Amino acid sequence: MGEADRMALGADRQTPRLKVFLTGASGKVGRVLAPAFRAAYELRTLYRRPAPEDPNAVLAGMDDRAKLHSLMEGMDVIVHLAAVSKEARFAEDVVPPNIVGVYNTFEAATEAGVRRIVYASSCHVVGFKTTRYTIEVTDSFQPETTYGVSKAFGEVLGRYYHDHLGMEFVAIRIGWLLPYDDPDLRTSESKRRIWLSPRDAVSLFRLAIEKPEVGYTVVFGTSITSQEILSLRSAREVLGYEPQDDVVALYGPEACER
Repeated sequence: MGEADRMALGADRQTPRLKVFLTGASGKVGRVLAPAFRAAYELRTLYRRPAPEDPNAVLAGMDDRAKLHSLMEGMDVIVHLAAVSKEARFAEDVVPPNIVGVYNTFEAATEAGVRRIVYASSCHVVGFKTTRYTIEVTDSFQPETTYGVSKAFGEVLGRYYHDHLGMEFVAIRIGWLLPYDDPDLRTSESKRRIWLSPRDAVSLFRLAIEKPEVGYTVVFGTSITSQEILSLRSAREVLGYEPQDDVVALYGPEACER
């Protein structure tokens, strides 16, 4: 990121720190991002349950739009991670957080004057499991699960808020975020193909927060893999993302499903 980029969004040390509101801080992705965000930003983290270990924690549910609005006042960027992140009963379990909760979050952010939403989408919005070809972000949705359907909804809703209400919006279609010591990184071809390392996850989300003039942007989020099944073209061209971790260099070329 160049000097002009940092100064434009207040990331330079001589300017005020960005105010970032992070939902889903206790989830798998949130636990990776939150420590780095605390060091870089004026951070407020949202939890459903008390989190005494987090001095930045506030409590609210995705169903309480008025409370969300009040908590978002003065924030620059919303990073929305909170979701049911697996296949579950659609109407009972997926719709409340992933459909209604996303709408409430985006609406509250707009009402509070937030200028950018960074939305945690998923590679499950496209049919990546069996393909041997590179998928671009411009390819059509091909959800593999109803969870993927719910994540596609968030991307489409973000398009509406950008086009009609002027909200800057970045959707990150996260690959398979795994810690460095996960044994599957040596043995599971499916996970190696779309691995996102903790370091690269922090880098990508920080670029999504800080990069100026993103408009409406969708990117895939992976580290370096033996074949780029999920294209990083948009992440590189729009955000300036260059992954640092290489699954083959770190764990060797061989991978067999178990």
